Amino acid sequence: MVFDVRWDAESLECAGAGAIWGGVWVETEGEAFPERGWHDLPVAFVAELLDAFAEVGAGPGRRRRVRFFDGPFWVDLAGVDGGGVAVTAGSRTAEAAAPALTGAADALLLACQGRGWGEHSDVRRLRAIRSRFPG
Repeated sequence: MVFDVRWDAESLECAGAGAIWGGVWVETEGEAFPERGWHDLPVAFVAELLDAFAEVGAGPGRRRRVRFFDGPFWVDLAGVDGGGVAVTAGSRTAEAAAPALTGAADALLLACQGRGWGEHSDVRRLRAIRSRFPG
């Protein structure tokens, strides 16, 4: 099965309190979790997801849970043999690949930069985590 992280560029907004809100969700074989267009903190969530991917990908048996910031939803990541990462979202499990996650991070960083949010703390954190991956 294929795992991917999705976000909605049109919905991005920087709230008065400084949080970057917008649509963010994950997909396994095209099935959205928690749901397509889930409104949450996309930059913070993608940063957590990418950080967890790096940690659990370092060896089999490593595990980490990444929670969505809004609602009682999360994804579980587990390191598997061969340096892979299995991701469970809802009732579905798939193997995640670094290019899918880093591609989403790169596009999200560009969108935030284009809106003048390049120095936002969540954007800086995502940029720092992204820099740990080649390419």
